Amino acid sequence: MVNEALERKSHASELAVRMSEVRLLLPSSEEVEFNGATTRVDNAWLHEAVNDVVKIAESGADRRLSMLGEISARLARLRQSVKAARTAEDQALDAQRARLDDILARPEYRQEEKRESAIARWIRRVIEFIVQKLFGGSSARAPQAGGAGLITVLRALILLVVTAALIYGAAKLARRFQARRKPAEEAETREALGEEIPDDATAADLFAMASDLARQGEYRKAIRRAFIALLCDLDQRGKLRLGRSKTNRDYLDAMRSEQRIYPTFSVMTVAFERTWYGQERATKEEFQNFVTLYQEAVR
Repeated sequence: MVNEALERKSHASELAVRMSEVRLLLPSSEEVEFNGATTRVDNAWLHEAVNDVVKIAESGADRRLSMLGEISARLARLRQSVKAARTAEDQALDAQRARLDDILARPEYRQEEKRESAIARWIRRVIEFIVQKLFGGSSARAPQAGGAGLITVLRALILLVVTAALIYGAAKLARRFQARRKPAEEAETREALGEEIPDDATAADLFAMASDLARQGEYRKAIRRAFIALLCDLDQRGKLRLGRSKTNRDYLDAMRSEQRIYPTFSVMTVAFERTWYGQERATKEEFQNFVTLYQEAVR
C-alpha cells in the first residue's frame, strides 16, 4: 500500500485513507505467536511515521514522497527478516509432515482403505451367489441341444433383472437418506459469525444498526455489526455465501479472487479480528475508519 501511494503520488484525501488502512494492518502494539513463542511487537514507529505523512500531505510533495520512501524501505527490511525466519520454520514443518506421511503409509494404517462397506460387500456376495447358481454348479445337468440357447437367454435375463433390482434398491435407499437431510438444510436460517440474520434484513438495515450502536458508544459491537453488514452485502451480490460454520478467515479466502475488493476486505477483516476477538476497547476514531473502509468496499 505504501508503494502504491508512492507510485501513484496519491493526493491528500486518498493518502489519508491509505494510511488509515496501513495503521489497521499493523496495530501500534500486538502479541504475535511465532516459532512456538509469543512476542510483543511494537509498531509505534509506523503509526508516528504515517501520522506525520498525513499531516504534511497538503504541503510539499517531495518531502511527502521522501517520508513514504523511508517507511517503505523499513517495511521491506522487516518483511525480509520475517520471510527468512518463516522459511526456516516451513522447512521444519515440511520435515514433520514427511515423517507423518511415512507413518501413515505403514500397512497397519492402510487397512481401512482395503475394507469394503457393508452394503457393497452384501451386494457383491448376492451377485456371486446368483451367478454361481445360474451359470455354475457341479450338479447342473448338460442341457439338451435344442433348449441350450433358450436356457442361456433365460439365465441372462434373470441376472439382468436381479442386478437392476439391486441397483434400484440402492438408489431408493440413497434418496431416502437425502430426503431426511433436506428438511434440516431447508430449516437453516441465514447466519454469519454466530449471529442469526432475519430473512427480511438487508445489508443497509444491519449497517444502520451498527450506526445506532456507535451513537450509544458501543464501538466494538458497532464494528462487528458493520462487518456482518458487509458480509450480507457481498452475499447479496454473489461474491460469497454465508454459512453457519464459516469463520471470518473462510470469508477472506473466498474473496481472494476479487482483486478490487480483496485489499480493503482484508484490512477490515484484520480490524474486526483485533477489535472483537482481541477483546480490545474500540474507539470512535476506529469505528469511523472502519466506516470509511466499508463505504469503499461497497462502492
